[in-house]
Amino acid sequence: MRVIKWRRLWLKEDGTVTIFAVIVLSSLLLFFGTLIDYARIMSVQLMTEDAARSGVRSVLSAYDAWLYERYGLFGRGGTEGETIFKDVLEGNLGGKQAGSDDDYGLARTKVESGKLNTSDVLGEHRVFARQVLEEMKYKAPVDFTLEVVAKFVPLAQSLKQSSTAIDTLGELRRLYEKREALLEGSLLLQEQAAEAVSGGEALPLVPAGAASAGSNGESGTVQLLLGRFSEYAGYLLLDAERNEGKEPAYADQIQSYEDDVSATTQQLRSASAKLERRHAELLSTAKQKLAQAEAVNDEMRRVANRAQNPVPGGYDGVQGKKVPGSESYPASGTAAAEIEEIRKTGDRLVRESAWFTAYRNELNEQGTDGTGVTSEIDQMLSRLSQAMTDPQLTSAQAPLGLGVTEIQLAVNHYEAAYIGQASVLAKRRTELMNADLKGQLQAQEAKTASAWKEAGRLLNGLASLRELPEHRELFLQVKQRFEDNLLFNQKGNASAEPGGRFMQAQNADEAVELSSRQMEGLFSGMSEMLSKSRDVFYFGEYAAGKFSHFAPQQLLDLMQHGDVEGVAEAASFHNQEMEYVLYGFHDPMGNLIAAYGELFGARLAIRTMEGLIASRTLGHPLLILSAAVLYGIEKTTEDMLAFAQKGAAPLSKYVKTELSYLDYLRLFALLHGGKEEERLGRMIAVIEQNSDLVLAQVPTGVTGEATVSVKLWFLPSVTKMIGRLGVLKGRVKEGRYETTETVGWSY
Repeated sequence: MRVIKWRRLWLKEDGTVTIFAVIVLSSLLLFFGTLIDYARIMSVQLMTEDAARSGVRSVLSAYDAWLYERYGLFGRGGTEGETIFKDVLEGNLGGKQAGSDDDYGLARTKVESGKLNTSDVLGEHRVFARQVLEEMKYKAPVDFTLEVVAKFVPLAQSLKQSSTAIDTLGELRRLYEKREALLEGSLLLQEQAAEAVSGGEALPLVPAGAASAGSNGESGTVQLLLGRFSEYAGYLLLDAERNEGKEPAYADQIQSYEDDVSATTQQLRSASAKLERRHAELLSTAKQKLAQAEAVNDEMRRVANRAQNPVPGGYDGVQGKKVPGSESYPASGTAAAEIEEIRKTGDRLVRESAWFTAYRNELNEQGTDGTGVTSEIDQMLSRLSQAMTDPQLTSAQAPLGLGVTEIQLAVNHYEAAYIGQASVLAKRRTELMNADLKGQLQAQEAKTASAWKEAGRLLNGLASLRELPEHRELFLQVKQRFEDNLLFNQKGNASAEPGGRFMQAQNADEAVELSSRQMEGLFSGMSEMLSKSRDVFYFGEYAAGKFSHFAPQQLLDLMQHGDVEGVAEAASFHNQEMEYVLYGFHDPMGNLIAAYGELFGARLAIRTMEGLIASRTLGHPLLILSAAVLYGIEKTTEDMLAFAQKGAAPLSKYVKTELSYLDYLRLFALLHGGKEEERLGRMIAVIEQNSDLVLAQVPTGVTGEATVSVKLWFLPSVTKMIGRLGVLKGRVKEGRYETTETVGWSY
């Protein structure tokens, strides 16, 4: 009965159920059709992304083989990139026929477009630096550590002590010379003061020759006046005994004598005052110079004390490091201690405070003795004045004669103390002049000046070489490439590295000090490399391995025979790429002068260290320093000849190994970190000059943009509406779903 009811309900002719069924089935069809198209869309998007990624990788697989083999750098080359990209897209997504083996019937796609864009180029500094660091980060630390740093580690302590000793003794010597010059100036003023008293400064005391005691009105000396005083007193007595009313008989003689006394007294008083003032001024200036010398001496004491606790530097960062291979180069264990003892001898140059106190007392005593002479003159003039008012022979002659005697005794006492070979000043001059020491120093300095002149022949010879036009033109091309690269990277103006500063040394002593600072900079670079592995170290190793350098053997004829033509011919850019990267001079000789100047400086620092030890038996610190400088110059000249003969020279008599010219260039890369953008710009310029490439146009990263479409099977308008909700990446256009995928990749 129930079945019959259902049939009736189902077979009713009003259509309600049919409409209901259509609605339900349509909804299901809409849902499943949309779901199928959505699945196809997701599949197409995944296929498009994979195809774009494959296309980009395929594009980058076509790299410049020469660039990689020569410089270890990846850059796009070969077939045009966009062609490769489109071919890969077509091979993966387009051109498939229904029923073919490659046909994916659910989603037959069509490649609408394929575009390729460059994202990175090798000329960008960050890109270039990344590739260089990737190339060197495994190889460089091992090579450099084993080959170079290990050989320098045993010398760290000795070179540190040598640097401290050279700086300390050099500064002490300059202060010593300044102090001694002040003391000699003070002594010279003392001697001038003594000569003023001894010479009398035109005091009218003693006649210059045989004087006549006539009453001719001539102004005479005190001695002549005293000889005429009894005559003068007699004239006064005779005129006094004449009868009243008679004219004085000797009025003219009396007046003449009184005029002579007045003139001579005035002259003597003026000369005495001038002498006293002159004597006091000379000694006052001498005291000022003594005070200045004492201040310099105090500075010397501070320098000597400061050297006892040197500030930690690059040497300390390398000393004691366990660098593989350094145990193969043991250094002398006593070298550093011996050099430290030499540095301590500099304390002997500092004078004790008591010495200056004694000298100051001596100046005060000389001033007192000089005042004693003028004081006796004043007393004698006072007695003469009294004698003129009481011209009795019995009361006047004895005091006047005593005054002259006392003046002479005061002068004799002064001369005995300050004039002559046995005087205080003679002893002081012998002490200050130290003739033996100065003679030895002058002899050594003459030898050093000659050796320095001989050593400068190489560097001066390089500086005097003519530049060939073709070499100059090549450097101008490199300069243009370098500046273009800086402009591309939006960097500032370029500046050359100060590698030629060693050439600015005016003498051997200054050269030694510059070499000492240079060596400390090298060890600072090695210390940072061992602790931080700086990028500049990798850049230097990259340049050493990939670029050319100027072989020192090409300087042999210049050093031995003065031949400049051969060196001028060899000074091409392609023979000095490494030097150019380090120093950045855009001329054929600038980089060579800088490189070989610093090579000379590095050798000079090591050889001077050896010279300090070899000269320690001389005793006096200035003699030791002077002899060490001479030793360093001579041995460094021998080293430069060894480089020219075989390209290498012994590192040190205490470390039995040799280093090549290239090894030193690798060290100088640590010293001349400079501006990284300029160093990278020069490296790029070298590569461009050798390849005729413009690295700013060599892609290292690309982005591929693939636009793919697929025909929709069901209700494109519904899919389009869903796309408006942001669910889909693409868009619906003329019954097809179109999507675009962008994929980037780089080396």
